[in-house]
Amino acid sequence: MNSATLGIDALRDMRTQRRRHRVADMEWYEALYRVYITALLGGGAILYLSDLVSDDPLKIDQLRNVHAHTPHVVGLLAALVVFLGLRSGVNGGPIAVEDAEVRHVLMAPINHRDVLRHPAIQRLRTFMFTGAIAGGVANQLLGRRIPSAGAGLPTFALWGAVAGALIGGLFVVSALLSHALALPRWSATAFGVALLGWQTGVTFGSTNISGPFDFIGSLSMWWLRWSPIDSVGVVVVVAAAVLAISLSGRLSLEALARRSALVSQLKFAVTLQDIRTVVLLRRQLSQEYMRVTPWWKLPPVLRRDVVVARGLRSIMHFPVRRLLRMALVSGAASCALVLAWRGTTPAIVVSGLLLFILGLDAVEPLSQEVDQPDRTDALPLERGLLMTKHLVVPAIVVVPFVVIGVAVAWVLEPRASTIAYGVIVGLPAALGGVAGATINAVKGAPDPVGGATQGLALPPEVSGMGTVLRAVWPPIIAIACSGPILVVRHATEKNLSPLSVSLRAAGGVVVVLALTAGWVRQRDHIHAWFRLTQKQAAQSLSSPEGT
Repeated sequence: MNSATLGIDALRDMRTQRRRHRVADMEWYEALYRVYITALLGGGAILYLSDLVSDDPLKIDQLRNVHAHTPHVVGLLAALVVFLGLRSGVNGGPIAVEDAEVRHVLMAPINHRDVLRHPAIQRLRTFMFTGAIAGGVANQLLGRRIPSAGAGLPTFALWGAVAGALIGGLFVVSALLSHALALPRWSATAFGVALLGWQTGVTFGSTNISGPFDFIGSLSMWWLRWSPIDSVGVVVVVAAAVLAISLSGRLSLEALARRSALVSQLKFAVTLQDIRTVVLLRRQLSQEYMRVTPWWKLPPVLRRDVVVARGLRSIMHFPVRRLLRMALVSGAASCALVLAWRGTTPAIVVSGLLLFILGLDAVEPLSQEVDQPDRTDALPLERGLLMTKHLVVPAIVVVPFVVIGVAVAWVLEPRASTIAYGVIVGLPAALGGVAGATINAVKGAPDPVGGATQGLALPPEVSGMGTVLRAVWPPIIAIACSGPILVVRHATEKNLSPLSVSLRAAGGVVVVLALTAGWVRQRDHIHAWFRLTQKQAAQSLSSPEGT
């Protein structure tokens, strides 16, 4: 037996022993119970919430549009995923092994492919499973709007899950190939843009040419018609996956070492629900850095207020990839709002989450201020007033992206009213995303010690519920601010005045925005009053009169 075989056997034994140690203290009954509860509650919640959404069934012309355009639209999503995968690969993705394996196992006299094959397969399996869940839910929601679906909803969900699994697998496969083949950044970007442009032209252009990823969208519609040509695309994806796994031994050790350190910090930040740290670490993983020279120097008239000028200077140093990402997110949110207008109510959740992501980039100057509390406290200005001034720049920044969103909506709904309602509904929705991101930024990173001591006096259920609410409240604000599109749709269906209804709905969002700004201004005073009240209550209980 040669040394290579001995090394492989030793690696397998080591991983087996680590797995045994990890699960040694695990209560299998409790673990299975958690899996059962998660699956039951998760699946039941999806089915229950989808029943609450009483969207009207699709009409004949709408069904024709679904049949004709679904392959292109789903293919466009797949093309975008491939583009992101190629970019992830040239930045050192998609896998991240533990630091011990990078420093010891990969430095041992053993074939790197044997070491990295298992993590690559794990990452492929994880993304395919996640994509399968998303695709199955999407098709299940679509099936509820098709009158003839009936008992065929499981079949709808099945083929949606298959298509989603392929899309998730494409991300890992494209990232592995671009990383293993050591593609230059410009070539990977050019190839991804070419695929994305091809699929975009097929989706929005009047052409009979098929897109490179139309087969995935067609596969998601096998509940309607079976096309054997789609099987060829599936075979190509499987062959590419096998090739990518076989080339895993060519991954860069330097990139793996860098990602292992960042991913370990990322996991810890996710555990603490520290979204700001997660965003910063994701930028480091993708090697996204600020520009050295600004896009445009501020004129003297914009330098009168120091806080606003400093925020605008920060925006002027945004890299081009971040600006493109923000434009892409705003366009995708506009598509989701159009879907909600056409009758797909759950699309406002997608729109709200996308606008929340847009807001996380827009409030970057505010987040940088929160990241340095010592400097903030040293300024001769009240902290609440300083944070409130920082809200001016995000409100200005989202305006051009609202214009992009309105343009995308007009392409999908080419009518004059689209522009008017796009501004009336789109601008408050974008500012709602900024409001959610502002709440997330101002509240700062969680304090593990403080949070633990505060939760000691509360029952575990209450403490856990508070932690969940703290994490989901900002996205809920962003999603709620996308709700006026449903009010406008309802007014149109009931032959009411859409303009007056949309203005009233937008006014409600403005109230939410004003309350958010007021909370930012008075947050420190509210917390000080709350702590003082708690202290006085504790003193009264411990005093002889209280006893």
